[in-house]
Amino acid sequence: MPTTKLEEHPHFPIVVSTCEDRNQSRKLHQLSPVEFERASLFRVQDPFGLRKAILPLFHADRAGILSGMGTGFALDPWGRFLTADHVIDFVRQSSASDGQYDVTPDNHVLALLGIGLVFGEVGVPSEAIIAMSNYFTPAVQVENPMDFTGKKERRPYDVAFIGSPAQPPAEMIRNLPLRSRPTSPRVGELVVAVGFPEIELAHGPLAELPVAITEGMFAAYGRVSKLHPSGRDRASPTPAFEVEANWPSGMSGGPVINAAGEVIGLVSRSIAPADGEELGVAWATWLAGAVAPSMWPSSLDAGDAYSRNGWGATRIDPWAIEGFPSTETEAETLAQRLGAGYSAKRVGQRLGTDTFTVYG
Repeated sequence: MPTTKLEEHPHFPIVVSTCEDRNQSRKLHQLSPVEFERASLFRVQDPFGLRKAILPLFHADRAGILSGMGTGFALDPWGRFLTADHVIDFVRQSSASDGQYDVTPDNHVLALLGIGLVFGEVGVPSEAIIAMSNYFTPAVQVENPMDFTGKKERRPYDVAFIGSPAQPPAEMIRNLPLRSRPTSPRVGELVVAVGFPEIELAHGPLAELPVAITEGMFAAYGRVSKLHPSGRDRASPTPAFEVEANWPSGMSGGPVINAAGEVIGLVSRSIAPADGEELGVAWATWLAGAVAPSMWPSSLDAGDAYSRNGWGATRIDPWAIEGFPSTETEAETLAQRLGAGYSAKRVGQRLGTDTFTVYG
């Protein structure tokens, strides 16, 4: 592996922006540290873009006491998110063969949506806190090394789809470009992870949340050093790529992004740098290997990372399209209300624009 500084890599710095920013041709900012910071770990000041796509996750117990758990990021505008399984596995009572969770009633996962730039202590709007109600984790059958009968057991991959029953407010949610069939990382490739290693909570019930949360978004560059398409070992079967990086624990579940600015993995595990060292060892869940194409939500567009698929109420003559709901039922209800030749159609949208594609 090269021994040069991360800042000297030919692909440094990486431009990381939301689909909405790119589609609207806004000025894109290179993700780079300011003076006296290092590329291995630095604070990100982007409250109106990335902060609305990448979210801190919390554990709430029966009493409403919050604990910071890690990071997740939005898959679409309708309340579907991705994170690491180990970030949210505390909710799991049992897991069915199809990967769906049986959830314990005493534990909940909450996400804090992007509310913009905050100065001082202000109340957190109630609509900025969303609770997750469904969970799905891919799993694989592996041999139990302690079971000499050869019996296999299911081991979860370190990736979890989580979802909220409530659609996030449009002004609080953005999306990252993610190809559901991304290209493979290469050894020596530069990647950057984004997440929340600093989450401070004033311990108290959820009702007192308005002055309880202090968080900081950070980015951390690293170099891919090894590929593990079948997992590191039988105990860790998640397809992964190994990275020379410094990814603190709170970044778990955050996106890992390639030089093209596209999500190819998520932060899984890490070993902190040794004394005097800038980089440790980290592992990213390799999304191309851990998630089968059929497992991705239908809202993702395999051919266009900057679009999402949903539904709309459309009219042919004169041409018109109204709404962009996530389900056919919602589109049919809208079409019936509009009347005048409207019908529900499957559509795709270039996020943040009025450019739609009607499918059939």
